[in-house]
Amino acid sequence: MAENLYQKYAFLFEFFGIKQIDEIAQYWQAPHRFYHNEEHLEFLIQEIEKLYSLESINENARNILLITAFFHDIIYEPLANDNEEKSAKLLEHMVTARYQEAKLAQEIILDTKTHEPQSQLSELFCGLDMYIVEHSNFHELLEWEHKIFKEFQMIEYQFYKQGRLKLLKDFIRKYPKNAHNLENLITYVDQRKPRIGIYAGSFNPFHNGHLNILHKAEKIFEKVIIAQGINPEKVQDNKMSVNNPVLKYRQVESFSGLLTDYVKSKEAGADVTVIRGLRNGDDLDYEVNQLRFMEEMKPDLKLIFINCDKQFEHISSSSIRNLERIKEGLGQKYLPG
Repeated sequence: MAENLYQKYAFLFEFFGIKQIDEIAQYWQAPHRFYHNEEHLEFLIQEIEKLYSLESINENARNILLITAFFHDIIYEPLANDNEEKSAKLLEHMVTARYQEAKLAQEIILDTKTHEPQSQLSELFCGLDMYIVEHSNFHELLEWEHKIFKEFQMIEYQFYKQGRLKLLKDFIRKYPKNAHNLENLITYVDQRKPRIGIYAGSFNPFHNGHLNILHKAEKIFEKVIIAQGINPEKVQDNKMSVNNPVLKYRQVESFSGLLTDYVKSKEAGADVTVIRGLRNGDDLDYEVNQLRFMEEMKPDLKLIFINCDKQFEHISSSSIRNLERIKEGLGQKYLPG
């Protein structure tokens, strides 16, 4: 469907002299996007086409709004405050024709930073971009909230909650027509206790077997924190490696001391479960023994075991370190790339 979308609008890219269609698709298909993705893009395009079919806009306005849709969230880093500027700049960089129309699209993209339109076309686009807030029912807002939560999973939940509640209250003031549904969403966010998994380990280094277990855990929990246990007596051994691109948009933390104490620190407003990965029966014997100690320290501890798939059973961090000692780069094939 997505590829057909870009193919369908090949005429639009040709109109603006844009040749990097595959690159545009790659931006929109990035795995850290849960709301600001191709589904959102397609909604905007459909609504713009409705306006055109109803003759509410002419062909030139249609083209400006369509290219705005393709580029308005093309750069999307959840924690950045310059996405709109970078998106507008990328459009400027790719355009080789129709510079006047492209300039208008850039101005609309910049308006989406505050959703305070400076032109009639911008007012149309900003209205479509914020349709989810201004016109959606509670069920649709709930789905939207869950997607935004996933996009911001790299930050501490309590910080997310505080910021989210403030933003939703601002939306009520800005979009009073949907105040009732937004108020219900605020109540939900305020009372919600998300299911958070803590995937704890030394991760020295974080390898493909760990990633396999992480993917499985993310199907069970609403969020997974990757928690690297640090042995203060072996700082050099812990220098490692959860600094991996595949973990960029996930919450990654280091902790020293008892895992049970770390778990307690995450339980405010959340339903927390420890995740332990298993490769084989030997791992299980060890982990069950460790569980007994942890249960004595924290009787209400919740913990689940997740087996890696068979093709990852032989991979261990210690084996990778040994391979690297033999020859640098030898263990690279076992690390997420």
